[in-house]
Amino acid sequence: MTNPQPKIVELVANLPLIDKDGPWLEAISNRYNNHYPTLEEIWQLMDEVWDDLGCDSQVMDERVTAFYQHPVWLLNGLFIEQHDLSLENRRNFVSWVAAQNPKRVADYGGGYGTLARMIGVTCPGAEVEVIEPHPHPAAIKCAAATENVRYQTELTGEYDVLIATDVFEHVLDPLSLVEATAHHLRLNGRYLIANCFWPVIKCHLPQTFHFRYSWDSTLAAMGLSPQERVAYGRAFNRQGDLVVESARVTERRSQLIFLWLERLPKRLRHRLARAIWSS
Repeated sequence: MTNPQPKIVELVANLPLIDKDGPWLEAISNRYNNHYPTLEEIWQLMDEVWDDLGCDSQVMDERVTAFYQHPVWLLNGLFIEQHDLSLENRRNFVSWVAAQNPKRVADYGGGYGTLARMIGVTCPGAEVEVIEPHPHPAAIKCAAATENVRYQTELTGEYDVLIATDVFEHVLDPLSLVEATAHHLRLNGRYLIANCFWPVIKCHLPQTFHFRYSWDSTLAAMGLSPQERVAYGRAFNRQGDLVVESARVTERRSQLIFLWLERLPKRLRHRLARAIWSS
C-alpha cells in the first residue's frame, strides 16, 4: 500500500513564503481539493502561467524572468520531493557524483536544491553549491539545514563536478551557456548534463529541439567528451581547451538535419538520426 500524497498546505506550512506565493498556492490547493497535482497537472500549470504572463519563446524578456520567479516553481520543487521517478533519478545522480569523490560540486540552475542537498548529505566532505540568481527563501532555508550546501548567484573558481539538469532546453543559446559554465570545470573534471529537448512544456524552447539528436556530438566538438549514461542524463569529461567555434559548425549542421528529419514519418526519424550522429 502506497503512502498518500501530502497536502499542499502541509508542505508549505513551515516554509518562508513571499507575498505572491500565498494567494496562488491557496487557489491551487482549492483547485485540486488540497491534494498535490500530478506531474501532468504541474506541466499544465506551468503552461497556464507561461500564457498568462504573455511569454514568447522568441523573446527572453522580463515576462520570462517573471515566469521563472513565479510560485509554480516552488510547487514544482516540492513536487520533486514527493515524486518517485524524480527522486529515483536524483538518487542515481547522487550515486554517480559520490563515485567521483569530488571536493567541489556546483548544481547550475539547481532550483529548489533537492539534488544539491542529497549530494551534500551523501558527500559530507564536498563543498556543494546551488547556482541560482534569485533563490526562493524556502530553498535557502532548506539548504541551511545541510552544512556543506549553500546558494551562490554565479560560478566562481574551479569545480570537480558540474551538474545541469533540465537547464539547456530553457535558454536561447545553450552552447554559449555550456561554454561559460564548463570554463569553471577543472581539466579532466566531469559535467553531468540531463536535457529534455522535446515540447513537453511551453518553456522548452523550440530553437533547442534539434539538439535531441546531436547534443553529444556537438559537445564533443567543443571539447567535452561524452561518457557514461546516468539516469536520463550523460556525463562529459573536459579534456582540454573549449572550442565553441567547432561546436557551432556542428550546431548549424544539426539545425539543417533536424529540418529534414521533421519532414519524414515519425517511425524513421530516430533511426536515421542515430545513424547520422553515430557516424
